[in-house]
Amino acid sequence: MSSVAIVFWKELREILRDRRTLVAIALAALATPIVLFVISQVSTRTAAQTYTAGYSGDIPAGLGILFNATGLKLERVADPAAAAKQEVDIGIVFTSSGIEEYYDPSRQSAQIADIRLQTLLGRYDAARIAASLQQKGVDPSVLNPLPVTLHPLSSPTQAAGNSFLSFFLPYILITMSLTGGLSAALDSSAGERERKTLESLLLTPAPRGQILIGKILAVSLISLTAAIAAIGSMLIALSQISFGISGQQAQITLTPLAAVVMVWLAVLLAASFSSLTIALGTLARNFRQGQAYATPLYFITIFPAAMVLFIPDFSPSLWYYLIPILNAVLVLRDAIVHNALSWSPLIVTSASLILTGGLCFYAALRLFTREALLVRS
Repeated sequence: MSSVAIVFWKELREILRDRRTLVAIALAALATPIVLFVISQVSTRTAAQTYTAGYSGDIPAGLGILFNATGLKLERVADPAAAAKQEVDIGIVFTSSGIEEYYDPSRQSAQIADIRLQTLLGRYDAARIAASLQQKGVDPSVLNPLPVTLHPLSSPTQAAGNSFLSFFLPYILITMSLTGGLSAALDSSAGERERKTLESLLLTPAPRGQILIGKILAVSLISLTAAIAAIGSMLIALSQISFGISGQQAQITLTPLAAVVMVWLAVLLAASFSSLTIALGTLARNFRQGQAYATPLYFITIFPAAMVLFIPDFSPSLWYYLIPILNAVLVLRDAIVHNALSWSPLIVTSASLILTGGLCFYAALRLFTREALLVRS
């Protein structure tokens, strides 16, 4: 058996004995469906929820029926402006000259109720105008001289579901690729230094490069397992629950193309993160110091997913795919949203992640070969 295989199985046995890593993987696999279940319940409740509109004055004829059909419950109050602050979602004053609306933009329920009210009033005005024109013998179609017929090229509900998945899935993939094997990486480097067992391992006839490769392979396997376990539990949960999207109940699914791209990116990310965290752990004097060195990585991994969330229509040029982590988010987003794969971004992304992993491996190898750094207390 080669030195790489011996170190790999040694590290894997030690990792599996460490309950922290196994508990972290299990918690991630259990937490993801719980989070998705909560999100589905909130989205479903929001889509079907009835909001309260406090009003004063006389309601115009026929408008009350539209309120009930739009999910707005009318409730008479003495002061709609004051009631709109806490008691009701929006306040409405019906006057002889029109409608006065009061709502608090800082409340999400008020924003949703305002949108429903504007939609309702638009329909009411159009119906009143059309009825008035008909009474005068005028065709109401003159109000719409250029009618537009919509032909969606894809399902709007599916597009909204893909948009949700394009944010959530890359975030889980990157986060679990880092955190899934972080404890194992630090324990196999900084932990061994702290326990005084790393020196005896390096004194064996095995080349240090092969020792390092064995450690990286073991940590990469754990990182990949954690990422796939979390994503697998997420996909199982998505197949069992539905979301309130665009006013409809819909299930979110992952296409085979996106699944293949996800697995390939998971392998590259796991290898890169494993090399990086082992390098940081080798640089640290003990496990706690290694955790301090690795803390900034959490912010680095969160930023790309947040960028896609706040800039959903971000259309990057090819050089953006040279940026590690961000390129993985962009490639996976394109595969999910468009169900298509562009080879140029994928090749650039793969080359970038492989180069990043290679540089991290080289840094860790250099640290392994510095005797003074490895044996100091």
